[in-house]
Amino acid sequence: MCVFTLVFTSSCSTQDGVGRYRVQSIGHAQRSVEATVISARDAYISLETSGAGGAMGGALGGAIAGNNSDNAGVIIAGIIGGILIGNAIEAAGNNILATEYVIKTDYGVLLTVAQVNNGNPIFTKGNRVILVYGYPARLIPNPL
Repeated sequence: MCVFTLVFTSSCSTQDGVGRYRVQSIGHAQRSVEATVISARDAYISLETSGAGGAMGGALGGAIAGNNSDNAGVIIAGIIGGILIGNAIEAAGNNILATEYVIKTDYGVLLTVAQVNNGNPIFTKGNRVILVYGYPARLIPNPL
């Protein structure tokens, strides 16, 4: 038995990816596979940080430490602490609500799929779905 993990995200301006296709996919059929949802649980998809939060935090931490001390060690600690806190704040804002699905295709293959909730249907155990490969790939309801 094969187990694959797929995470579907997009660098497009919207987060749901519904109806978006790359130019290269125009005129090409995409593979779709029928499956059944075995389990579903809440998840988050974390986007990469830009580094701006860390940079701003480092500058602010250094400025605060510099205003309160002439000790270079304290200023460096303020910069490092500011970078860590700024990056953590930016990362917390880059989490998107999603659902992690384990599906079993009609061919017997198990797949784990993380899909953004916004703009997509939420499935539960036992739902019949179609995994649409492509960019972005996604799960859709099986109408049959």
